Amino acid sequence: MKKLISLCLALVLSLALAVPAAAAETGGVSVMVNGEAVAFPDGNPEISGGRTMVPMRAVLEKLGAEVEYSHETKTVEAALGDIALTHVIGTDKIAVVGGEDLTMDAASYVSGGSTMVPLRFFSQALGYEVYWDAGERTAVVIDKQGLIAEMDKAFTILNDLQAKQTPAAGNLSMEMDFSGSAKITAPGMEMDLPFSIDLSGVYGENALNFSGKMDLSILALVLTAVPVNADGTGPSGEETTAALNQMAAMLKDLDFEMIYSDGSMWMKLPAVTDLLRAQGAEIPEGTVWMDLGGADMGEVYDLYDLSLSSAGGVTMGGMIYAMTEYSSLDTPVYFYENATLAAEILTALMGDDTFTKDGDTYTWKMDQDMMDKLAESLGAEEVEFPGAMEMTIKEDGSCTFKLDVTDEEFSMSMSGASTAADSTVEGKITVKDVCDVTFQGSAKVAPTEAAPLAAPPAGETVVDLAGTPMPLAA
Repeated sequence: MKKLISLCLALVLSLALAVPAAAAETGGVSVMVNGEAVAFPDGNPEISGGRTMVPMRAVLEKLGAEVEYSHETKTVEAALGDIALTHVIGTDKIAVVGGEDLTMDAASYVSGGSTMVPLRFFSQALGYEVYWDAGERTAVVIDKQGLIAEMDKAFTILNDLQAKQTPAAGNLSMEMDFSGSAKITAPGMEMDLPFSIDLSGVYGENALNFSGKMDLSILALVLTAVPVNADGTGPSGEETTAALNQMAAMLKDLDFEMIYSDGSMWMKLPAVTDLLRAQGAEIPEGTVWMDLGGADMGEVYDLYDLSLSSAGGVTMGGMIYAMTEYSSLDTPVYFYENATLAAEILTALMGDDTFTKDGDTYTWKMDQDMMDKLAESLGAEEVEFPGAMEMTIKEDGSCTFKLDVTDEEFSMSMSGASTAADSTVEGKITVKDVCDVTFQGSAKVAPTEAAPLAAPPAGETVVDLAGTPMPLAA
């Protein structure tokens, strides 16, 4: 069910076009707190020693803190909620009442009548998230927990479902199978193409491992039938046909293993390394891991990190925050606006008020009527939705869903069920005069004592994408 919710959230984020946020002009460096520009009546933010230094009082007061200053002792005292701090100007120490003292990465100083502290102070002392927008030369400070808590107020039903469907904290094992058949119906290309993926894995807080077998020969077989020449004929030349047939054979029974950890990924694909050797690549004999660290896969790695952060008991507000953070990496000045707008849209789409209750069952539906109401509430143009989606949630945390979409050229039906331990899905997609695709799958998740590997085992051979062998030290 988290997949369905994530899909809806991705749709929401694609619609949440942020309104440009105005940062206060301060002679080169600006500061935003929770989406609002901070005005500095005295000293302005500045870059000193490669660090962004900001007036302490102005930012703390923007956060809602009470700030006092003692001229005799040159001490600043601040109280924000249940956090109380003291700081002696000219030092790099922060005393936290009832907690451990903190050390900043630079000492404070006075400039233009203001006490200047490193921007990182606000994350160290208060636990706030701090981002730097290089393009706008703006420091962005966000109360992450406060923002998530505010967004979560509208999603108590879905948050309760996710809590009940989330296994206990710790490492988890997963078994998954997904299979189906694509029946090509285009004239002159009729064929049945099966596909399947079977995998097992372990994932934890910072790493995930998968291994399994795939039959993806459908990809090469489709290429052999798709016209690629101007006259509408298929692949030209015996060499091309032979290459595609070779690819189909390779993809028929494709064994694989994968390790992902802390922004690094390794893959073990024997069929691929055998093919590369046959083509003359200098790859050592035997089983090897391919290090994908040199590939331009930053966005893929970001998505893996997001999936790991979502593996625990994440709430809807947490999911919105994490996905907005990913989409706003290059422009954090829009982060807060993006998150609040996404939450507003998702609340109208899947918030508590969109559910009806009958006994111990909650029911949610999305159809044309709901889309019309959503568009009206957001002041947007009408959105055509030629179908219906329904979800039911039981008090015990079990859930079912079904989706039906139909228009003149395309139709899709899908249904499934999930609990904390397992889930199933099945469906059919039809594209008129092109193909009929049927599929089914299941997954099981359970706590495990096993821990995911953070890198290939010591002593196994690793090659980078250039083909240079890099044996790991034992």
